[in-house]
Amino acid sequence: MRRSLIALALGLVAAAVLASAALAKEGGVELSSTPYGTPPGGTWSTGLTLIDLNGRLPADAKPTLELTNLDTGERRVFAATSTGEIGQYTLDIVFPTPGRYAYTVTDGFTDREYTYPPVRIVGSQPVVAVPSSGGEGSFPVWAPVAGGIVLLLAAGAASVLARRRRFGLSH
Repeated sequence: MRRSLIALALGLVAAAVLASAALAKEGGVELSSTPYGTPPGGTWSTGLTLIDLNGRLPADAKPTLELTNLDTGERRVFAATSTGEIGQYTLDIVFPTPGRYAYTVTDGFTDREYTYPPVRIVGSQPVVAVPSSGGEGSFPVWAPVAGGIVLLLAAGAASVLARRRRFGLSH
């Protein structure tokens, strides 16, 4: 029984380490809010955080947000303003008219783009999320979850095999 618990504990530790390593493989961009509730002509004010786990965030990064009206094709680029703290910025985005909008953030130092789900700005009603096909810039969370499940199953199988050997069971 003790070996089973040790095998299970080791499996859980390995799953946690591998899942966190998979999540930490690269930096990214995080917005502090979504445009929910922004009316046409209104301003969506949000914070932007650059995430770099390798400790190489340049102080002179110039992140931007590109807003595209999916109905007309009109594009507008909004530059982020530094808060004075490295990696922390603010953005003030104006949705000029009602319609469907896509928005993409560029980190400003690697020029990697992060695409967010499109939104619909409607009259005096709040923003409505438009279903997306899954942005290419999003992280596949299923990978570390699946890896963790596989590790737990392997730890369980190892525990059962160790127990059978201990008690001399062959079937």
